[in-house]
Amino acid sequence: MKQETQSQKQRIVAALGVFDGVHLGHRRVLAQAVSLGQCHVVTFAVETMPGKQGRTLRYLYDNKQRKHLLLQCGVQAVYPLSFSEIHTLDGDAFCTRILKERLHVDTVVCGEDFRFGKHAACNTDDLVRLGQRHGFQVELVPRICDTDGSPISSAKIRFLLESGQIGAVNRLLGNDYRIIKRVETGNRIGRTMGFPTANQSFEPWQCVPCFGVYASVAEINDVCVPAITNIGTRPTVTGGSMPIAETHLLDWSGELVGKRLTVTLQRFMRPESRFPSVDALSAQIQEDIKHRRAMLPESDTEYFD
Repeated sequence: MKQETQSQKQRIVAALGVFDGVHLGHRRVLAQAVSLGQCHVVTFAVETMPGKQGRTLRYLYDNKQRKHLLLQCGVQAVYPLSFSEIHTLDGDAFCTRILKERLHVDTVVCGEDFRFGKHAACNTDDLVRLGQRHGFQVELVPRICDTDGSPISSAKIRFLLESGQIGAVNRLLGNDYRIIKRVETGNRIGRTMGFPTANQSFEPWQCVPCFGVYASVAEINDVCVPAITNIGTRPTVTGGSMPIAETHLLDWSGELVGKRLTVTLQRFMRPESRFPSVDALSAQIQEDIKHRRAMLPESDTEYFD
């Protein structure tokens, strides 16, 4: 029995897909791959494919965030290939050069709707056929459906995120949506109002949550601090064009600029608004903080004593 287990651990299993968001459907594919051996994720670097067939693509997470989530699922290695490296390969060339010559895979695991090869011309039937030619097995994983019967997909999650339905997003992800970015130096307007914020920018190709204020949690040195996060262009104070996440940590002080901060969004509180004055904005922030405190479980009230 020990020899069989050891042999199984040495099998190289490739999990194929974009895995944007690493949602519940992706997690089923990954769990199947991990159960079969050493799971290596074969995907592409999201910033190398900002568009497809004339339409702009927006991704939930950047490569670092996605890799972090994939490794949490038991994956042993992640190969984010450049789209320029693989988009000209037909199905046979992809299997030959990437799966066999580079990774030496024994088994491939993917969703039943997976497509690959130049112009996504190949489907899973082609993958099974090519697997027989190149000596690897193929395991197909059925799609998971939401409670309304519709398939769980990254496209659906992106729509929900842009609509402010963060509860539904978190449910389909199987994890709270996270902003994991380095904190940047801001204009310190929040600090002058008494509400210092940790500012984090989004990538140009990234799907941005609905503009507004969220109940959030910031993770600092493995300690979770209740917070509120505003996502938008700050129309009252700057009127910028690029969206940014500004997080105010409740009853916490310290320097975060330059540090990589994890902020999870838990609940949508209100849409972003333009206020007639900075004083009016400050009064609304005080109300937001009061509302955020009211959301905390009673067991957390000691945090603010």
